[in-house]
Amino acid sequence: MRLENALGLALASGFFAFFVVSLILTVLRQVERVPQERSMGGARFFGTALLLLPMAVIEEFLFRWLIIGQGGRLVGVVPAFLASVALFTLAHRGNGRLSFGAIFNLAVVSVILGFVYLRWGVWVASAAHAGWNLAEWGLGYTVSGEKNRRLIPAPAHREVKGEPFGPEAHWSASVVLLTVLVILIDLHHPHL
Repeated sequence: MRLENALGLALASGFFAFFVVSLILTVLRQVERVPQERSMGGARFFGTALLLLPMAVIEEFLFRWLIIGQGGRLVGVVPAFLASVALFTLAHRGNGRLSFGAIFNLAVVSVILGFVYLRWGVWVASAAHAGWNLAEWGLGYTVSGEKNRRLIPAPAHREVKGEPFGPEAHWSASVVLLTVLVILIDLHHPHL
C-alpha cells in the first residue's frame, strides 16, 4: 500500500472509530450538551484543528518512534513496547482523573498505535491518532480529559455523564478499541 493511501486510510479509520463511540454514547443518552459561551469563528476553528495534527505527530514520535523504535534497539521490542504503553497511559494522567476505564482505554489505544507503528510506520500511526483526536474535538468532546477543554476549545461542548475524563473512559470506547485491535491482529495474523 502506498504511503499516501495508508495515511488517508489511517486518518479516516481513527475518525470513524471515534464517530462510532460518539454514536453509541448518543444512542445511550450518555451525552450532555453544554451551551457554549461564545461560538468558534472560522479562523479559530481551523487553527485549533491544525494544532491537533502536530500534537498527534509529537506523541507518536515520542511514544512509538523513540520508545519502541529506538528503545527497542537497546532493550528489545517487547520491553520497549510495554514501556511505551505504560508511559503513554501515565502521560495522560495530568488531563483529568484516570478511572479504570480511562487507564484501560489509554493502554488499548497505545497498543493499537504501537501495532500500527510496527506495521506501517510513525506517519500512519500519527494519522490514525490525529483522526481520532479530530473527530473527538470536532464533535465537541474534550480531547483526552476535561482539563484539556480550556487548552483545546472545541466547536461545541459535549460531556459524557459521569466520566470526568471524557468519552475515552467510557465502556463504549473499550468496545470500539477492542474491535479495532482484533481487526489489526487479524490483518497481521489472518490464520489465527
